[in-house]
Amino acid sequence: MVTRRHFIKAATTALAGAILPVYFGRQVLADTPEERFVRPLAIPPVLDGYSNSKGTVIFDLEMQHGEQNFIDDSLTPTMGINGDYLGPVIRVSRDDHVRMNVRNSLREASTLHWHGVHLPAEMDGGPHQVIAPGITWSPEFQIRQPASTLWYHSHMLHQTGRQVYHGLAGLIYVEDEVSAALQLPDTYGVDDIPLVIQDRVFHADGSFLYDNSTMGPGARGMMGDVALVNGVPFPTLKVQRRRTRFRILNGSNARIYNLEFSDQRRFLQIASDGGLLRRRVPLRRLRLAPGERAEIVVVFDWDDDVYLRNLGDAPGGAGTDGPGMGGDELAEIIHFDGTEMAGA
Repeated sequence: MVTRRHFIKAATTALAGAILPVYFGRQVLADTPEERFVRPLAIPPVLDGYSNSKGTVIFDLEMQHGEQNFIDDSLTPTMGINGDYLGPVIRVSRDDHVRMNVRNSLREASTLHWHGVHLPAEMDGGPHQVIAPGITWSPEFQIRQPASTLWYHSHMLHQTGRQVYHGLAGLIYVEDEVSAALQLPDTYGVDDIPLVIQDRVFHADGSFLYDNSTMGPGARGMMGDVALVNGVPFPTLKVQRRRTRFRILNGSNARIYNLEFSDQRRFLQIASDGGLLRRRVPLRRLRLAPGERAEIVVVFDWDDDVYLRNLGDAPGGAGTDGPGMGGDELAEIIHFDGTEMAGA
């Protein structure tokens, strides 16, 4: 767990150089994985929507301010959709006619963009479709694409990075008859699990450090050294002896991930940004750029004790020479614990 003790360590190091710490993160990586990976992975709620008399499937979404406990007893100011940080998984089916009621309860303007959805430009939620505070925007469109994992996020002009960094993002699952017939793992939260991977840097008071200046550390994008998965720092997922499907989103600001399991086991990639692949692809490593999605299937076995880790050889962002520059230091992302598997 990320604890107050890490702040003391940071302060001790900084005082040796007569500098008060202004951010927190790198020192956490000096601890052992056993000390860091103690929080259970959170599974985002699913928003299935409801139908009106015309058969339109309606989703009610509210962008809001919140607080999240990432670091010990510190509360981090956040943004979220229907919650304090991130948003629910929106689940739709091919050919659905949908309406998204997007209420802006923030103290600032924003947008909500349906990333990867095939739709008319006027429904896209880009920078040209600003939602002022207190206003509800209700785009309607039909789902015209095959099964895929997409996402939605703020796309506010000059504020996209900051607002997404603070939590305005979530996943969209598109399902269809083809995917249902493939007998893929599909029990949500059990063997079909979303992984929104992000990296963040925190000030010593627990607030996010985000620098979008054109000349500062974040000029080429922010890279952090605290891994968040579904909004949980360095989480653990208890796994069972089964095939497990992970729908992975690189939700980071600038980092390109080169992911592998710590035992270098093989897994199958079954889908990419555009949906299911024509054939499954066996891999040991998976490379994801910011905003990119992939679906993989991995088999866990008795007593598995493995990590999904970043190899650190996929460059991105602005480097490693200042606050907010996590560089290639971010290694283990999430722990998979099979030591308490139920008997077959």
